[in-house]
Amino acid sequence: MKTLFLVRHAKSDHSFDLTDFERPLNERGHADAPKVARALVDKGFRIDHFISSPAKRALTTCRYFAEIFGNS
Repeated sequence: MKTLFLVRHAKSDHSFDLTDFERPLNERGHADAPKVARALVDKGFRIDHFISSPAKRALTTCRYFAEIFGNS
């Protein structure tokens, strides 16, 4: 059976001089995204494919997941 994971981006910066599309992850987001991915790996989950919004915060979160899951 196939399983679909929907993951929201990690905590992002609320800089007012950037567009919503350009907002990066903040320090907490950079710390939490790999932790969440690692927790899923440790529970035995596999992710074969990743699809991400091209927004900076979403793509950065996805890259953390791909690295942890070995799909980089």
